[in-house]
Amino acid sequence: MNGGCSCNPDPGLTRLTVAGVEVSVKQAAELFEQWRAGRRRAAELSDEEILAGLRRHNYVSRSVEAEYAQAMRSLYARLC
Repeated sequence: MNGGCSCNPDPGLTRLTVAGVEVSVKQAAELFEQWRAGRRRAAELSDEEILAGLRRHNYVSRSVEAEYAQAMRSLYARLC
C-alpha cells in the first residue's frame, strides 16, 4: 500500500484471482510489456516462462503454479 493508506493501492501491484482468491503480484505490468515487445501472444507463453517471470518478484507456491500461470495468461490476453 502507498503510505499505509488502503485507499491508494501501490501502482506496482496487479490484482489477480488465483484459485478463487484475490492476490497481488509485483511487476506484472513489466512482464506484460516484455512479452508485448517480443510480440508474444498469451497462448504462446508456457507455464514455465510465466512462472519464471513471476518468481523474479513474487513468491508462487508450487501447489498453485498452474493456477497462477493460467491467471496471468488470461489477464495478459485480456489486456494485451
